[in-house]
Amino acid sequence: MPTPSLLWLRQDLRLGDQPALVAACLAGPVIPVYILDNEAPGQRRMGAAQRWWLHHSLASLSQSFSDRGVALILRRGDCIAELMRLATETGAARVYANCHYEPWWREAESELGAEIELVLHDGNRLAPPASLLTGGGTRYRVFTPWWKALLERMPPPRPLAPPENIAGVADLCSETLDDWDLLPTSPDWSGGFTAWRPGEDGARKALRAFLPQLSRYDAARNLPSTAGISRLSPHLHFGEISPAMIWHHASKAAGNGAEPFLREIGWRDYAANLIDQFPDYGSQNGRPAYDAMP
Repeated sequence: MPTPSLLWLRQDLRLGDQPALVAACLAGPVIPVYILDNEAPGQRRMGAAQRWWLHHSLASLSQSFSDRGVALILRRGDCIAELMRLATETGAARVYANCHYEPWWREAESELGAEIELVLHDGNRLAPPASLLTGGGTRYRVFTPWWKALLERMPPPRPLAPPENIAGVADLCSETLDDWDLLPTSPDWSGGFTAWRPGEDGARKALRAFLPQLSRYDAARNLPSTAGISRLSPHLHFGEISPAMIWHHASKAAGNGAEPFLREIGWRDYAANLIDQFPDYGSQNGRPAYDAMP
């Protein structure tokens, strides 16, 4: 029997267009795992509203994995220690994951790669940040020329279909979402969040609802009285939908008229480009936006 692999999930909580998952499935049995590491992000750890979203997103993702015959493993603690503990428990020889560019995740990836084979994939951005270079071979630091260079690379590759079946590993120890106390209780202030539906299905529903309005986005987004925005920001933040999937659907729906919206999607990639170049910027010059949102 092939050696199992760990699938390390972070802000990529989806099955569709998930290259790390597809690669792990091709290698053999897969152990998908999400680790609640409150310490790695430091002062940028999740706030209460994000924790509410995470609870529901993980519940949705867990059901999606269960429908395909595999359990999502939940662990809490230091992400490196927990991944290595799980590798020891299961005999997993490698970890598959999508690249993340926040400095704490880059540090974690470096530490993990020194302990076990780590196979990283580009799955959360339109293009790898280091792949867009000026004519002189340097990185861009200004949005407009960066955006022009990105457009020359677009459209992105077609989104990958989610695996129909996933070979898993039975009888693994997992915590439960209720163990984590992610939801507010005293008081429960989340009643106003009922308009949102966290999870991959919710992300696709939000995209479908927005596409008929896409051609009016450039004007409507500036009118508070008009529902002219996509409401995709939290779905993108948690990786419940890929920017590549949004790009293809938006381009098909509105053609060149989708450019103002796609430009906003591009800002997320541009932010990753800057973070990748200047990982210490936040500690020296305030608190930059680590995830631009349309």
